[in-house]
Amino acid sequence: MKRRIFRRLFIFYALVLLFSVILIDLYITRVVRGNYIDRLTDSLSVQAGLIAESAVFDPSTTLDDYCKRMKEKTGTRVTIIGPAGKVLGDSDGTSDGMENHLNRPEIQEALIEDTGWAIRYSDSVRYELLYRALKVMKGDTLQGFVRLAVPLEEIDSGVSTLRLRIIVVVIIFFLSAGILLIWHTERIRNYVLQIIDFSRSLAQGRLDSRLFLRGAGEFSELAQNLDDMAEKLKINLDKREEEKNRLDTVLKNIPDALLLINVNGVIEQANRAASELFGSGDLSGQPFIKVVRNPAFFTLIDEVRQTLAPGFSELVFDYPEERHLSVKVSPLHYKGSRLSGFVAVFHDITQMKKLEQMRKDFMANVSHEIKTPVTAIKGFAETLLDGAIYDKDNALKFLATIKNQSERLNRIVEDLLTISKIELGVIRIEKTEVDISAVIDSAMNALVVQAAGKDIILKKAIDGEKITIRADRDKLEQVLLNLIDNAIKFTDGGSIAVGVSRDGQGQYLFVRDTGAGIPKKYIARLGERFFRVDPSRSRELGGTGLGLAIVKHLVKAHGFEMKIESEEGRGTEVRVYF
Repeated sequence: MKRRIFRRLFIFYALVLLFSVILIDLYITRVVRGNYIDRLTDSLSVQAGLIAESAVFDPSTTLDDYCKRMKEKTGTRVTIIGPAGKVLGDSDGTSDGMENHLNRPEIQEALIEDTGWAIRYSDSVRYELLYRALKVMKGDTLQGFVRLAVPLEEIDSGVSTLRLRIIVVVIIFFLSAGILLIWHTERIRNYVLQIIDFSRSLAQGRLDSRLFLRGAGEFSELAQNLDDMAEKLKINLDKREEEKNRLDTVLKNIPDALLLINVNGVIEQANRAASELFGSGDLSGQPFIKVVRNPAFFTLIDEVRQTLAPGFSELVFDYPEERHLSVKVSPLHYKGSRLSGFVAVFHDITQMKKLEQMRKDFMANVSHEIKTPVTAIKGFAETLLDGAIYDKDNALKFLATIKNQSERLNRIVEDLLTISKIELGVIRIEKTEVDISAVIDSAMNALVVQAAGKDIILKKAIDGEKITIRADRDKLEQVLLNLIDNAIKFTDGGSIAVGVSRDGQGQYLFVRDTGAGIPKKYIARLGERFFRVDPSRSRELGGTGLGLAIVKHLVKAHGFEMKIESEEGRGTEVRVYF
């Protein structure tokens, strides 16, 4: 770029300089030289008039000496010519030997216009002379002519000197202006190069670049406008990128699985929940029939393709575990009215199905648990009313049974009310600093007699260090009471350890027994209402099937975590992480 600009400037300035020199030469040669000659002619006319006043035009007299004296005064060649053209006197030669001057151009012009002038080369002096002739009249009689001549050599020399000086000045001016212009052009070129680099940075996506052109006139305003444009462009792109990232984040993090499927049945986009649900890693680019292996889903896609309306269905997957999904498939039309693909949203309703089944089981269990004591109470009461009340021995047994069954019914109702109060927030957890060792001692003292009745040893597994946690003391003691009571019920001999320990997950409170243990398949259901591993034995021991459910709710209300580990035939350990 620099070479092209310099070459153009050099050619332009060379032409301008050449044209200027030619123009100045013509001007000096013609105009200035002509002006000098006009002024010199006027001066010669005045001098000729002064000489004519004192000159004597006598043909019999030689005026060479007089002409020489006049030359000394005027510095010009003086010639006096008679009316017939005879030279009467000359300051630079002898008049006797000179030819007749009547036909000379300046003399002929003077005859007509009183004065005349001419420029011609002189053979005698060998350079150009300016001749100025004045016609001298006395009355109506022509006396003669006075002619003055000056060489033009000095004028031409002065004009040449002046012309040379002016040309030198013009060349210096143009060179200075050229250097200044080249400097200014280089400055502008630097601005242009900076703008080009800035625009290239913008084109490459580096929107944080800024253009700083200080003291650059209009370029400063241009730079500011470009910076403002880059800033606004960056803001708009950042906003779009933020919206895109927000949308991607929303799509990736929504709990429901989402698949974008094109019209060819290929998955174009899938969120994290979809990858976790179908367990295939990155699902993009895979045919949906290889990912969602369910005929009902294939049928739903075909229905949406034909009707161009959203469709719903429920899917059941058996592998690797049983799952129930509700799916909604909607058509996409972002390319006009033509079908562009499908959006499939999968909602996992497995837990809801389980909860529904649990609700059904709960209702059945509640009905069964309450029906049993109510039936017993009703049966024995009717028996007493039918006359057994008069049989003293049997009447007492029947009344004792009615009392036991009513107490059992009361315990069931109280436990249900406790769970409901916890769930509804009626029972509040008031946390304070609680000494775990003291709580363990209180719970063990309350059940030590019950444990001794089954030859069970209660052991406190905690060191002498005082351990305090933030918890509701009464509710924490209730948790321990239920856990220890359960351990006593299902342990025949042996020991029960209650204490505090720590593992990789954190510090925890534990109750460990040496009872029969729990089969592994039932561990996940422990804590469900009315769930019993051995229903018949639990009822014999007076259990309601709600103890662990209450413990589970109290632990959760504290913000703690409960974990149960058991091995059949080797005992059970319940941990409460705090």
